[in-house]
Amino acid sequence: MGAMDFRGRHVLITGASSGLGLEMARELARAHGAHLVLVARRRERLEELQGELERSYGVQVTRIVADMTRAEDVDRVIDEATRGQELYAAILNAGVTFFGHALEIPDSELRALVETNLMSTTRLANAFARYLMERQNGGGIMLVSSVAGISPLPYQAAYAATKAFLNSYGQALAEELRGRGVTISTFAPGGIDTEMAQKSGITSSSSSLKAFLMPADRCARLAIEGFRARKTFFVPGPFYRLTALISRVAPPGLVAWQAGNIYRGSLPKRG
Repeated sequence: MGAMDFRGRHVLITGASSGLGLEMARELARAHGAHLVLVARRRERLEELQGELERSYGVQVTRIVADMTRAEDVDRVIDEATRGQELYAAILNAGVTFFGHALEIPDSELRALVETNLMSTTRLANAFARYLMERQNGGGIMLVSSVAGISPLPYQAAYAATKAFLNSYGQALAEELRGRGVTISTFAPGGIDTEMAQKSGITSSSSSLKAFLMPADRCARLAIEGFRARKTFFVPGPFYRLTALISRVAPPGLVAWQAGNIYRGSLPKRG
């Protein structure tokens, strides 16, 4: 299959109200003329983004307010996204993190993390893959994972574990569906300077990790370039590609020890 062509076609993005999802929506509208189906929890943010994209680029934008921790909302996204327009691509970007000691994550936050990062993404990927196989319109699906899923990551243990699942699942699904009219891409960025990173404490003034974060707009451009080229698995930026390579070949215990040393110095200070 050739490169994807988003112009005049409908692309769904989850987690579209901020950060990487918002910047990917802007990139698709500005550079590719794509119509968008935007999914997020915050209605006001979606309304603002819809107005911006429609005014600036003349594209059609559909809003779906949904919480990816709720199974009924995931079902509704599948139904509404495929009703009234033909979907060409889906970018499954919604995600949450927890930065801190693994034993300190509240059960409610752990449940939300697993439901958002793992369960909802898998269910949407399966549903949209079946849909695109039926349509045979040459479309594709991109799972937004993380380089954190390549090796154990202390102090983001649960987050990294869900991303390890997505890295494996996305690549396996891509092989299963090879030649069946739909392509599956897994995008695994490193740290991104987003609202999620700010809330986690990673971007605090005392954090040594802040210097390694990629601007969200640059990360979005690289994500869409790789998705358009139908790359099966890709990591943006030379620093994080090197990090991914080292994480693959080095002993997992050594990688975890080194990561733990780096992250430990950036933990939120206890009172």
